Amino acid sequence: MDKQLRNALQGLAAEDVEKRRRAMEPFVRATFHGFMRCLYRYLGNEVECEDVLEDVYADIWENPKKIIEVTTDKELYRTVYLYYMRKRLRQVYRRLNRNLPLSQECLMGLVAPEMGGLEMASDSEMGELIEQGLSKLKARERRAVELWSEGMSNRAIAGELQTTVGAVKMLLYRTMLKLRRIVGTHCCEA
Repeated sequence: MDKQLRNALQGLAAEDVEKRRRAMEPFVRATFHGFMRCLYRYLGNEVECEDVLEDVYADIWENPKKIIEVTTDKELYRTVYLYYMRKRLRQVYRRLNRNLPLSQECLMGLVAPEMGGLEMASDSEMGELIEQGLSKLKARERRAVELWSEGMSNRAIAGELQTTVGAVKMLLYRTMLKLRRIVGTHCCEA
């Protein structure tokens, strides 16, 4: 856990509201993407995730006692999931799936997800991993991914690479699989 996040957690325990507010900002900045990835695994919808996360941060603001003693990122994710997110996820699930109710045993059985190396990586670490993965690709694969990341259509990429649209789709698909494998193996080694 980085120093800024640790200081923010300590600031959340303060009695002074202004001090808590100043501590909440870096806490949200440091945890937003990780919590979003965690919620997205269950909801699959960014808008729902943001709504739930807003409520989770409000709950943390009102009662930060559970997370103050946390020492690692993994423990933080687990604690926030168990004490703050799970209740909100149940509410969203009940609202979205009125026709498909889960039994109370199933709802109580929702457990904190195990976070893999990719999900625990910060944005800067993820950027480094992707850069390392891109450096291991062939020039044509790297060029296709660069054009795709700039927002070009498959047809435009095909024109740039002087090939067919079907070939571009297949090239991008295989390249993404290769990138995922390269980045995934790097995370497993770390």
